[in-house]
Amino acid sequence: MPTNVMEWGFVLIFFILPGSIGAYVAYTKGRNPFLWLLLNGLFAPTVMITLFQRPLRPVQGHYRQCPKCSEFSKWRETSCRFCGTGLS
Repeated sequence: MPTNVMEWGFVLIFFILPGSIGAYVAYTKGRNPFLWLLLNGLFAPTVMITLFQRPLRPVQGHYRQCPKCSEFSKWRETSCRFCGTGLS
């Protein structure tokens, strides 16, 4: 296998792939995807931080905010898991 192909495979697996995954997850949580692309691309373990972060704001199709307790719930949930209020 040519060395050049192996180098690009290394870059793809260890830098571009974690950066892309982290950017998408950050986008779905209302965060800056470009910043998280760079952060996750340079430091791959930060993808775990991105996965476990709470959303910053309601994101249509991903998260909505409860009108009573202001906690975030997933978009497909019909009631708040914290206080039981119905989500519209």
